[in-house]
Amino acid sequence: MIISVGARYFKEQDIDEFRECFYLFARSGQITSLDELTVVMRSLGMSPTIQELTGYLKGKGGKMSFADFLEVMHIHSRAENLPHEVVDAFRAGDSERRGVIPARQLRHLLQNWGEGLSSREVPICLRIWTFSSSNSLSMPDVPGIVPQSFNFEGR
Repeated sequence: MIISVGARYFKEQDIDEFRECFYLFARSGQITSLDELTVVMRSLGMSPTIQELTGYLKGKGGKMSFADFLEVMHIHSRAENLPHEVVDAFRAGDSERRGVIPARQLRHLLQNWGEGLSSREVPICLRIWTFSSSNSLSMPDVPGIVPQSFNFEGR
């Protein structure tokens, strides 16, 4: 069952990552608390609200197997729609509407928007992207910020 549910929505590599994270935090083999579900989903890059998390857990009767978790990840990844949210956030930061974002401004956004990255995490992220000679990131490159292995548009 687990493979058929997951294989429909995620790549095998993603399922392996989900499984590893799931069993790291759900030591009993099931998620039984809101805290466990929160940690697992956020560890995998999702940003569910407490209300969403409560609904997911309640919808599974307060206990969530790995197969249930894959279903929840699929539902949430479609709802979250990260690539569009990320692009919209960067467009909002492109005050001159040039289609680029300066590295200095990107650093500020990464540290101050949403949960914000630490001053140690930002340089790691900045190394991932290729900046132009003017030290800017082109907007068409922005969706690459979000992991491409998830089937968001279809995580």
